[in-house]
Amino acid sequence: MNPSTTAFQDQIPDNHCYGCGPLNDQGLQIKSYWTGPDTAECRFTPAPHHCAGPTHFLNGGIISTIIDCHCICTAMAKAYQVAGRPIGEGERLWFATGDLQVRFKRPVPMGEEILLGATVEDVSEKKIRVSCTLTAGGKVCVESDVLAVRVPAGWFE
Repeated sequence: MNPSTTAFQDQIPDNHCYGCGPLNDQGLQIKSYWTGPDTAECRFTPAPHHCAGPTHFLNGGIISTIIDCHCICTAMAKAYQVAGRPIGEGERLWFATGDLQVRFKRPVPMGEEILLGATVEDVSEKKIRVSCTLTAGGKVCVESDVLAVRVPAGWFE
C-alpha cells in the first residue's frame, strides 16, 4: 500500500469524468483514499439538486455514478500499486466499467455525509473486481459489485 493524502482522482492524468474528474468543474468531483492494502473510502455530501423525486432522498443515478467512479478509481489505484509505481506515473493504466451491479437496500437520505467503502476482491492484468457498500446514518443503503476492465492508452488519442 502506498498511502497518500492526495485523492486517487487527483493523481489520475486527464480525468474529465463527470463523477470523479477534477478537470470537470461541473462534475461531482468525488475523492477516494486508501484505508488498507485492498480497501478505500470516499465521503460525499449530496447537494440539494442531487435529490430524487422526493427531495429528502438521493437520486439513484447519482448513487450509481459515485459508486462506479469510486470503484473504478480504486481499481486504477490498485493497478498502479501492483505495478509498483505511483498513480499516474509511467504508462497509463486506465480502466472502464465492464459491469456494474447495484442493489438498493433502502433510500439514501439527503442532508448528511455518506460513506462509500470499496474492497478490491480480485486482480488480474486486465480486470479488477471491486465490491462497495454505501452507508448513510450508520445504515447500509446500497451494495454494489463493479468489474473494472483495462482499456488501451489509445482511448486518449
